[in-house]
Amino acid sequence: MKKPHEVWFEYAEDDLKFAYVGLREGFYSKVCFLSQQVIEKVLKGCLVQQGKPYPKTHKLVDLYSLCNLKWLKPYKEKIKLIDEFYIPSRYPEGIPGDLSTRPSNENDAKEAISAAKEILHLALLKIR
Repeated sequence: MKKPHEVWFEYAEDDLKFAYVGLREGFYSKVCFLSQQVIEKVLKGCLVQQGKPYPKTHKLVDLYSLCNLKWLKPYKEKIKLIDEFYIPSRYPEGIPGDLSTRPSNENDAKEAISAAKEILHLALLKIR
């Protein structure tokens, strides 16, 4: 039987695979959203693995702080950047002054998917 945190990581892996399909097909805002989802599921999986409850939030910086994992520290700025994609990648009228002033582009998508892949793979190495 799988451990609960492993299920979180499996869902993250599925999102990452689908994000690559989106990247190939040019759905850049969806890639940014799915990349955010990958990281969110990794962070919640880490909290579950630590025996901590996870809050009902999508805010990566809050989840990052709760995890308090040394191996995640080098990714703090990337996590903050990917956090900014959550609302504007889904809604045309996001929060004023955020990334919603323009649609996500290929560079955004590549940066987001790269960060998601790195964080997921590192979590798999450190925790699984």
